[in-house]
Amino acid sequence: MHSSLIVFTILVAVVWRWRWQRPTGPWQTRWESALSAFCLPPLMVMLAAGAVLAMGHHGTMLGWSVSPVGCWLSLGVLTLAGGVFAHALGQTVRTQWRLRQYPVVILPEVGPARCLPLDWPMAAQVGLWRSTLLVSRGWLEQLTPAEQQAILAHEQAHADYRDPFWFFWLGVVRRFACWLPNTTSLWEELLLLREMRADHQAANTSDPLLLAELLVKLARQMALASIPHPLEAEITSCVGFNEALSLTRLEQRVNALVESNPMTTLPTRRGGRLARLVAVALPLAATWLHM
Repeated sequence: MHSSLIVFTILVAVVWRWRWQRPTGPWQTRWESALSAFCLPPLMVMLAAGAVLAMGHHGTMLGWSVSPVGCWLSLGVLTLAGGVFAHALGQTVRTQWRLRQYPVVILPEVGPARCLPLDWPMAAQVGLWRSTLLVSRGWLEQLTPAEQQAILAHEQAHADYRDPFWFFWLGVVRRFACWLPNTTSLWEELLLLREMRADHQAANTSDPLLLAELLVKLARQMALASIPHPLEAEITSCVGFNEALSLTRLEQRVNALVESNPMTTLPTRRGGRLARLVAVALPLAATWLHM
């Protein structure tokens, strides 16, 4: 009976993900739609696994005897989640340790940053709760002060919203739920919306047209750049860094900056959020049926 609960929950998660479609409309609508579809189905599977382990493989459920198969399935699910988390945490700690080997440069009005020996302009926030700013040698030498300030405003937005921290956890969900439909599409949508939010905050202090030109310029240089092998692991481990300027998302980011559409805040739909949370927590109610 417990194994049936696990299988049924997985089927619900698959259908939930499969039915997701990218909505049109304001940034907030797209963000909530992508975030809930990305996180809630795998969370529901994990809650079901936790509930089965809590009930154990003794007794009955709805009059049916239970077997240890459900517990073994649940243990496998939670072990997979724990392994993915441990791997991601180890990778992040290792990356931060390696980046500390690079020299520190002091940027005006910003403070210390790590300088990578790359000949093309690059800047990124890397870390967890307190992220570290990375800049490249090409960023220091090839960009004008106005361009540098625009990029720093963008990166400061990532730091203000704690994007490295939250996308570390979303990256864990991505790896754990790679078998669910639309995982890649949802991940790319969240990356795009994250960058659009940072672009919007940077546009408050910098020229939006300058930011749009910079996006095109950096995308062109990144497409032609070759990353030295010793730096490849550090660069690719930055959450979404090597995916942030794909052509489709680049066009949407540039259009958002050129059109200068404000990110309107819609009234909070607490009823819809509550309904989704109740649906996710339903597997926990199965513990009441266990005798």
